[in-house]
This record gives sequence, structure tokens and C-alpha cells, in this order.
Amino acid sequence: MRRLAAVLAAGSAALLANAAFACDNKTETAEQSERKPAVAEKAKKDTKRQQKEKKAEQTTANTAVAQADKK
Repeated sequence: MRRLAAVLAAGSAALLANAAFACDNKTETAEQSERKPAVAEKAKKDTKRQQKEKKAEQTTANTAVAQADKK
């Protein structure tokens, strides 16, 4: 039961973080159209870097939960 609760909590947290990030990303993308092309390109690269970092964090968190469940 504890394992199931831990997995559900981790999954919920990851889903909520992803949804919040997607919302922020849509807002930033909408704002980019008003900027100069070079600035928009830099912002796009920054957004991709942030997405990779968040994905790495989520993977690390999920791995930690999975390892805890195995114990």
C-alpha cells in the first residue's frame, strides 16, 4: 500500500509540474512574438534547456521513488 501511495504521489507531482511548465511555456511563447527574432531565438533555446533540466529532475525523482520501492 505504501509503495502504491508513493508511486501515485510521485506521478501526481510529475504531472502537475509538467502542466505548470507547459502553461508557463505557452505564456512565454506568446510573448516571444513581440520580441526581435534574435531575442526570440535565444529565449527558445533557454526554454528547451529548461525543459531538459525539468525532464532530468523528473527522471531522477522517479528513479529515486522506484529504488525506494524496491527496498
